[in-house]
Amino acid sequence: MDAAQEQKRQERLAKFSLPLLTSNFASVFGEGVYRFGLNWFLVSTYGNAELLGWLTGFGFIVYLLNDMYVGAVLDRFNRKWVLVLSDLFGAIGMIALSLMINPDSPQTWILFAITAVMYIDISYAYPSGRAILPDVIKKSSLARFNAYVSAAFSAGQALGPLIGGILLRMDWINLRSFMFLYGMLLLVTAGINLIIKTHPQPIIETSESFVESLKNGFKYVYRMPKLFESMLVTVWANFCFEAFIISMPFLVQKTYNGSAQKYSLALTAAAVSGIAAGFILARYTKFNNLDTLYTDFFVLGLAFVLAAFINIMWALILVIILNGFVRSAFVIKVNTVRQEESSSEYLGRVFGLSFFATDLFVPIVSITFGYGVSKMGVWSLLVIGMMMIVGMILIRLYMRRRYQAAQI
Repeated sequence: MDAAQEQKRQERLAKFSLPLLTSNFASVFGEGVYRFGLNWFLVSTYGNAELLGWLTGFGFIVYLLNDMYVGAVLDRFNRKWVLVLSDLFGAIGMIALSLMINPDSPQTWILFAITAVMYIDISYAYPSGRAILPDVIKKSSLARFNAYVSAAFSAGQALGPLIGGILLRMDWINLRSFMFLYGMLLLVTAGINLIIKTHPQPIIETSESFVESLKNGFKYVYRMPKLFESMLVTVWANFCFEAFIISMPFLVQKTYNGSAQKYSLALTAAAVSGIAAGFILARYTKFNNLDTLYTDFFVLGLAFVLAAFINIMWALILVIILNGFVRSAFVIKVNTVRQEESSSEYLGRVFGLSFFATDLFVPIVSITFGYGVSKMGVWSLLVIGMMMIVGMILIRLYMRRRYQAAQI
């Protein structure tokens, strides 16, 4: 597409899209309600986080298998329809399996099947939801709209656990109820996605295979220093985030003898802080970069370390809240970098690879911390904090050398 055609396309694009924003909220809200119910039921039923760790690890293996191809799919087909069909698949699968599960004694195979359906949906819906933004929003408004999207995500994350905690107070609520509700919300989300107005660039016909397309995507990301740096940061940040997610329900319920309501309120407060991060970065878009992201992670890592030594419930809750703020800021900043640094031809593969980077080590960390948190207890916070600080220092030093070598 030449410059004149691109200028005309930009004129047709919007500065803001309510359906796209609503879609982001609805998808993460439904997932939040379901995950809250699943995590709580599994820990309370089995007394540990081992099965939760296995399910999460299995889910991220499903992620990885789909991440290998989602980028090529998004660069070859209409991204809006990929978004619609992925949520429709998730809705049908979740509703069907909810009718088969025994809520009093959940069949293990159904729990794994549910996990597969949910993660297949997410592995296509989330990258397409990010890659579609330049087809909906003007380039000049991307940084601000990314912040609004993150705020919508955080709002969904805030209301998900809050509604989940309220539902758990009702005697008739069980795991089947959480599954069915999630399936219905995915159905609504698919309908919202249908009304999103897009103006995509023409799809370039290619004879290359999916494997060649994937290889070219890897080469493209490696050649672009900022994109490559964003991938390295994503790998390690998500490793630490997932370790904390797996540890949280055990720490609240077993280490500090907290209730479902306290866990719900802590997650809600974390999501509210994520909303705050979204609005702050929408106002101050100059901070939407990788440099400020390192500072965020150093502060969060130090908070993990201090909470391990303070060893009281309120210290953990404060870390959960700060984690929500930093995670929201992380999503805003890396997505803005990717959308600004990537050409449209490679954007789908860039986001596919970004989700591959996100999921790369999650199966390992999920299973490891699923078993390890019951033995380490509060010291798991010290381990996570040190991993985050040391990992980010090493990435920073490596990328400085690469930038210096590029200037020679």
